[in-house]
Amino acid sequence: MIKQYNFYKTKYGDELLIDLIPLEKLQPYIDQTPVHSLTYFDITMISGGQGSFYTDYQNIPIEKGRVFFTMPGQVRCWEVDKMPPGYALIFEEEFLCSFFNDSNFVQNLSYFGESAFHCSIILCSEEYDQLMPLFQNIYTEICQHQLKDKHVLRALLYQVLMILNRMFLSRYPASQVNQKNRHVQKFSHLVNSLYHNSRSVDFYAQQLNITPGHLNDLVKQYLGVSAKHHILNRTILEAKRLLNYTGQSVDEIAQNLNFDNSSYFIRIFRKHTGKTPLQYRNSQIRKK
Repeated sequence: MIKQYNFYKTKYGDELLIDLIPLEKLQPYIDQTPVHSLTYFDITMISGGQGSFYTDYQNIPIEKGRVFFTMPGQVRCWEVDKMPPGYALIFEEEFLCSFFNDSNFVQNLSYFGESAFHCSIILCSEEYDQLMPLFQNIYTEICQHQLKDKHVLRALLYQVLMILNRMFLSRYPASQVNQKNRHVQKFSHLVNSLYHNSRSVDFYAQQLNITPGHLNDLVKQYLGVSAKHHILNRTILEAKRLLNYTGQSVDEIAQNLNFDNSSYFIRIFRKHTGKTPLQYRNSQIRKK
């Protein structure tokens, strides 16, 4: 299975759901598990170095001014001889959403939205010089952390997130996230957590106390696909991750994703992607 890292909430004594880590300090972890996923949000800013960074299917070169965005559950892979200089700004959603009235603030950022296709931007020198002092201020604040100072950290994090959102949208204006219906928001969260247990639209409609037809209409309106297709998209995404980053057999993957048998899984996967699972795995190996 893919290694998953959880947030070290009591690293500084009292619970603190934000951290800023110099990338060089991650070298032992990357040496051990270059392929991994996180249970928290990550914004990594690169100050130099070389190599590649993979997130799900995207292979992105490491270079000064590159900023990577990854969400909980995304598979990441560092292909480097040595970790580049820079910082990883990591945080739990709760750190902001327990304070702000908008519980969906983080998901509504253009680079963390569920439909976000691009997972990085490259900063110009002026943008890099604008952001680096904020990262360093967060690092200093964390090193001097006291329980009463969380609001300062929230303010600094909010500033970084909003500045990056503005920069991201200047490159990818089509990534602007529309405010979703509350049922669609909850549906997306439920699917992300329960896709491996249930792919039934009726099941999710029951969880939301609405009819399957109404749920399907809302999902089509806000996400552009049917509810069934959205659930299948999430399932196929996980199948691709397992095919790409683990040595699990097709039978094992079908079982882990709760398909009745591997033949049905292969048929669904090929219909969705145009390839069998093994053809997909082999094509990814060739790309690498």
